[in-house]
Amino acid sequence: MQSAAVPPERRIDPERRIDELLLEGWDRHPEHAALVSGDTVVTTGELRDRVLLAAAVLRARGVGPGDLVAIYHERSVAFVVALLGAVFAGAAHAAFDVREPLPRTLAALEDCAPRAVLAGAAFRSRFTEVPDVLVLTDEEYAGDGFGEHGPERDPLPVAGTADDPAVVLYTSGSTGRPKASLISHRALVSRLRALQGSHRMDERDRMIHHTACTFDMYLSEVYWPLLAGAAVVLAEPGRQRDADHLAELIRDRGVTTFYCVVSLLELFLLARDPAERYDGLRQVLTGGEPLPPELVKRFHARSTATLTNLYGPSECTIHCTAWVCPRDPDLDTVLIGTAVADTVLWILDGAGVPVPDGEPGELYIGGAGLALGYLNRPELTAERFVTLPDLEPNGRLYRSGDLVSARPDGALEFLGRVDRQVKIRGVRLELGEIEATALRCPGVLRAAVVAHGSGSAKRLAAYVVPGDDGATEDLPAAVRETLRTWLPHSMVPATVEVLDDLPLTANGKLDRLLLAEWAAKRSAEAPGPHPANGAAGGAAADPEALVSRVWCEVLGVAEVGPDEDFFDLGGDSFKVVAVVEALRERLDADIPLAALLTEPTLAEFTAELRRILDGPTPTRPWIPSACLGPVVKMAPRARRDFGDRTRAG
Repeated sequence: MQSAAVPPERRIDPERRIDELLLEGWDRHPEHAALVSGDTVVTTGELRDRVLLAAAVLRARGVGPGDLVAIYHERSVAFVVALLGAVFAGAAHAAFDVREPLPRTLAALEDCAPRAVLAGAAFRSRFTEVPDVLVLTDEEYAGDGFGEHGPERDPLPVAGTADDPAVVLYTSGSTGRPKASLISHRALVSRLRALQGSHRMDERDRMIHHTACTFDMYLSEVYWPLLAGAAVVLAEPGRQRDADHLAELIRDRGVTTFYCVVSLLELFLLARDPAERYDGLRQVLTGGEPLPPELVKRFHARSTATLTNLYGPSECTIHCTAWVCPRDPDLDTVLIGTAVADTVLWILDGAGVPVPDGEPGELYIGGAGLALGYLNRPELTAERFVTLPDLEPNGRLYRSGDLVSARPDGALEFLGRVDRQVKIRGVRLELGEIEATALRCPGVLRAAVVAHGSGSAKRLAAYVVPGDDGATEDLPAAVRETLRTWLPHSMVPATVEVLDDLPLTANGKLDRLLLAEWAAKRSAEAPGPHPANGAAGGAAADPEALVSRVWCEVLGVAEVGPDEDFFDLGGDSFKVVAVVEALRERLDADIPLAALLTEPTLAEFTAELRRILDGPTPTRPWIPSACLGPVVKMAPRARRDFGDRTRAG
């Protein structure tokens, strides 16, 4: 009873391992809800038993400290058990998105050389040709055929220290090769303590886990609630950007804490009825990209919850600064805030000298949340994780590449990048990796990729120069096919254009500013959505023709075939909203966003639309046409022969 009076953030000691801290909390209250997935509720006691069994199975197969375990599951209870089972076995885990192109995942597995892969049964066949790796499905690591005489489930965490690796997280790499941050128990626990200290949760709270496992914020959605005694509410696989589904979870599952990247927050407010409020939420955290003041005001108008802007690269584990957005009707700038607990920040000029307050400089980050470095990349680790004895005699600093300036109160303002890294809907991308992948396409001699636009309208554009024997007519489609094969959807440019040569500046360097201007101009010239007013005449009798016409308008393409995939044509979550709202207005029917998210080909979506039109028509949410935003013209689609669809996450 005495320990229950100790504030949770004080019990979260960065000198202790995450598995030790979790087990201590589970033993204290085994009856509390830990995971909520649909109608299934898993208590902390049940979760403890499943995790300990998974860890015991792994240890019986030789997995232990110093090893890496790859996790390849849809978002599910089994995914959480796999993550924790790996850590309780003493290993670090690296989670991979099952919707990303399989060649990219297999290349990462070759790079990190896992001792084992824990996968959903439906995905086992994807690893049949991976040599020297143990593949276990959830049925196997949930029992492994041992029956009642299974391996000993040691209730004590394995021997180790807080500096042992706990997580490996892959991000885009500037050289064309993804890089993996190696995150220790100390770094993870330190960041969870910071979150708990500023945004406390307890057994009365629930937090949605919807973020893709390729983005480090998923760590907070899983580990933070479990450490705080709260419950994790699991979003359905593939519906992490479905505003209707997320709103339903918030309302029906009693969610109090919600994290989403800025573009998803904007989509969430756009896609729901403007009169709908979210006062059941206590706290919302956002980040990943610049947060517009106008979006802060719109959120505050619809919820009493606090809104906190978080900032931090994955090399610093989840976040390193935070700023609670004030309820100020005259707010004109959103800051990224001050350092969180156990964090050191320096703003330095090009010579490594601290800049005066108010002056721009590159942000260097230190403290307990720093990653151990990059897996198998000592040169890159030495380049980005530096030692500056005059500033930090006893520690390292991470060169973020971000330009910031400090206000008099210490709060930081984000100003941009010093390199070619960009963020698209919260996902950090290296343009160099996209360019290197485009060069894999036969017939491409040179390639350049630029970003244009801002906020949710930010897009990528690719320019390629053909070789002497390159067929220019089919080259854009071939390049997009190559990019889709190797890269996740978020890294595939919206447009691919063939040039005789790439433009150069007076100094002989690639003129990226000019390319970005060209891309922005082409985007502005693209056709926009048809005004969403008036009835569709006989459209209800021929919904496929109507759907095809709306897709062409929103996506900026000339025609769509019955088997064309909306997301392959350049669709994203914002264009889903544009399509659904246009159809709602023209058909005067309620069409859920999930209909297009789950049935993304023209034929599939049309069939689903017919089923909806044949059923009852509930009250339809309204989205103002003026909010549908700009539309970017997409290059023609090429067919694919591999794997699952890749969609914006």
